[in-house]
Amino acid sequence: MKRLISLLVFTFCLFVSNAQRPGDIVILYENDVHCAVDGYPVLAGLRDSMQRMGCHVAVVSAGDFTFGGPIGAASKGEFVIRLMNAVGYDAACLGNHEFDFGLGQLRNLEAMLTTPLLCCNMYANDYPMADNRYFHSYTPTPFEPFVLRRLGERTIAFVGGTTPTTIYTSNPASFKDAEGNFVYNFSPNSLATTVQRSIDAARAAGADYVVLLSHLGDSDGVPTSVAVASQLTGVDAILDGHDHHIIPCRMVKDKEGHPVPLTSTGTLFQKVGMMVITNQPDVKPTTAFKLLSTDSLGRKGCINQAVNDTLNAIKEAFNAMGSRVVATTDFPLEAEEGDIRVCRLRETNLGDLIADAYRILMGADIGWVNGGSIRANIPAGPITHNMLFAVSPYNNKICVVRTTGQELLDALETAVREYPKAEGCFAQVSGMTFTFNPDIPSGVVLDSNGTFQRVEGRRRVSNVMVGGEPLDVNKYYTIASNDYVLLKGGDAIRFAKAQLLPSEPVTDLQVLENYLLNNLHGTVGAPYDKPQGRIRLANKPLRQIKQNKVVKTIDPFDEFQGVRNENYDADGNYKPTVAPRK
Repeated sequence: MKRLISLLVFTFCLFVSNAQRPGDIVILYENDVHCAVDGYPVLAGLRDSMQRMGCHVAVVSAGDFTFGGPIGAASKGEFVIRLMNAVGYDAACLGNHEFDFGLGQLRNLEAMLTTPLLCCNMYANDYPMADNRYFHSYTPTPFEPFVLRRLGERTIAFVGGTTPTTIYTSNPASFKDAEGNFVYNFSPNSLATTVQRSIDAARAAGADYVVLLSHLGDSDGVPTSVAVASQLTGVDAILDGHDHHIIPCRMVKDKEGHPVPLTSTGTLFQKVGMMVITNQPDVKPTTAFKLLSTDSLGRKGCINQAVNDTLNAIKEAFNAMGSRVVATTDFPLEAEEGDIRVCRLRETNLGDLIADAYRILMGADIGWVNGGSIRANIPAGPITHNMLFAVSPYNNKICVVRTTGQELLDALETAVREYPKAEGCFAQVSGMTFTFNPDIPSGVVLDSNGTFQRVEGRRRVSNVMVGGEPLDVNKYYTIASNDYVLLKGGDAIRFAKAQLLPSEPVTDLQVLENYLLNNLHGTVGAPYDKPQGRIRLANKPLRQIKQNKVVKTIDPFDEFQGVRNENYDADGNYKPTVAPRK
């Protein structure tokens, strides 16, 4: 079928200001809302305004809506789905964080939502999409690959694509069988081919216009939305997410060299996107884009009262769940500085606190907290249950394993492999200290599923001390952490030969709350007023961390003055006492 876009003399990005007219098609879009629920009444209010003008309106999401705040965590996404139903979404692409509550809960949320959840590139491994082997149908796809919506005289297809890194950045256990084998994949080696199949199928089903809801990111994905676009034909616009970038409109090239607009609204409902397709008699269609400030719209009274009433009811229920005060702190407990998640870059006082809670309450040698599981700061003053939910919203189970010093050493190397990128694998620790040298290129080797295999060449990590003693690679240690890290292969960390020790079932939130109440007796004091020097950079002065064009100076760590681990030479090279594992 002829592409609607082919009717254009050329495609361009026009920033609209009341450019829409009766009969035009308006697509309102957002991405990476992460439970910023105050934006939903505004989004619905904007939809109402466009409909009153006589426009044909659709509302869509490019993913990451159920997770990222305490309202989502407390309800395992259900409060957010209630709001999306109140708005009346027409399409929603799955982001990687939609899988964080597990595939079973995602299925429950899917049943609640009144529009299909879209993901064209998740497949069962019995039906691989690689090496020129293709399906004849979409039967093996766990979620709908696309949905068609009739807007005026046009049929719009929304195709959903989710980052392949979901398999290890979300909840890896969701994609494995009882034996720990991966039974699903996100088409890491054939993503563009998979998306193209859905585009072609949508065209064959009658789509005049194809919009890709892409939770891939334009800069950090594997592959990026831009790279995928360069291998596609027949896509008219890309509404992107995952990287939290604000992109009013960026022109990218498709496989045939045609320009395709790509746009993204940032995160936390900073913006609402509006895509306008002119739909006037005897007028060649054009596409236009604008990002609107959600706060500004709200201040101007752009509010849907019914959705706002639903929001208020949800907030009331949520506040009743968690407004009780658990403890107090005389100083802020830090996970973030501005828009930089420093718990993914260096030791923080909040990271120390949580790691201590895991180690002490679980009776282990070591406490380990992946930086990605620490989701919010705690300000000075009263600490409520909801604040703790904001910090630890995953409801991960805390467990203890017994493993070798060698596996612990490999895990540390894996944890710092991405530095200086702020990645969730970075570990906050208790009961141990270590030094790492970011000037040494990471030698961590992962398999195609993002699982640790080995370390090649020099290691970044040195001077590992456990309980004040140098790490012994042949000795066994106990580690307390969440099941995401210890059992599910999260963040590519692998404790393949670890022994799971018996322990009472308890969540990360419960452990943190019990530690504050019973061990700290409701008061967070010294030594948590500052980081305690457990993680150090090797002989480094002030180090500048650059992320998203923001430069922050991170306080220097003093050069480690303890006894050097005998398994390392003066240059930080590891000298194993046994033959290295193959």
